[in-house]
Amino acid sequence: MSGALSNRFQGGKAFGLLKARQERRLAEINREFLCDQKYSDEENLPEKLTAFKEKYMEFDLNNEGEIDLMSLKRMMEKLGVPKTHLEMKKMISEGGY
Repeated sequence: MSGALSNRFQGGKAFGLLKARQERRLAEINREFLCDQKYSDEENLPEKLTAFKEKYMEFDLNNEGEIDLMSLKRMMEKLGVPKTHLEMKKMISEGGY
């Protein structure tokens, strides 16, 4: 991993600030869902949104609003379905992303 890239993911103050911004942005999105009448009948919506936010933050390490190849690979490993880089690229291309 290049020096600049590895620094982005090793933590520290900059990473903490990045995750705090991400937390605020996702909390605002969750508030919009909670205030939207379309979702008023959804059971346990606050708990579901909190769980989704936490899981998303676990894998969107760079706060770019998407899960990149390395994050997707890590997610698959945590789910117990490890894939090679080639398998991941094939999976993404088949999905049209």
